[in-house]
Amino acid sequence: MALVGATGTGKTFFARRLLAHVPRLIVIDPKSTLRDYVPRPYDKRARKRLENGEPFRARFAPAPGEDWRYEQIFEDIYWAGNVVVYIDEVYAVSPPGRQPGPYLTALYTRGRELGIGVVAATQRPAWVPLFILSEANSYVMFRLMLDKDKRRMAEFMGPAVLGDIPDPYGFWLYQTSWASQNKPAAYYRSVV
Repeated sequence: MALVGATGTGKTFFARRLLAHVPRLIVIDPKSTLRDYVPRPYDKRARKRLENGEPFRARFAPAPGEDWRYEQIFEDIYWAGNVVVYIDEVYAVSPPGRQPGPYLTALYTRGRELGIGVVAATQRPAWVPLFILSEANSYVMFRLMLDKDKRRMAEFMGPAVLGDIPDPYGFWLYQTSWASQNKPAAYYRSVV
């Protein structure tokens, strides 16, 4: 699933509600802002629970200079399977201009076979590697500020998303399965 939108539009709020009851969850928190959501760190104990197939919820928030650990954690996830990963800002994990790591790529391209679900949020969809968006089955698009980002999302969701969102709590929703059902490209929703 891809959640896109400018800062403060509802991505993290939506993800918290969506993932509230997921029994095996790893939150990748590059901005270190989700401590209250999943306070338990991704440490040796959490890694052991991941490997053993036990329920657990853990969060990885890198300290300065620990960016290299993302791939290590993605490797752990890949080999363990049966877990959901929420990446709160995916362009921090795969910065613009850098080649994505092999295990991040594997989570997207082979993870479903292993029971791995990835939910990724971003403020700048034009900056993330194409496979991160093209491998999503579901898209939720909140208000975006830049036309470049809107155009990137229109490639997946259809031209309706190029317009402005009429209210601050609205979003566009699209499922890839709708294309085979002759449904409109995207539906507009509001939480109000």
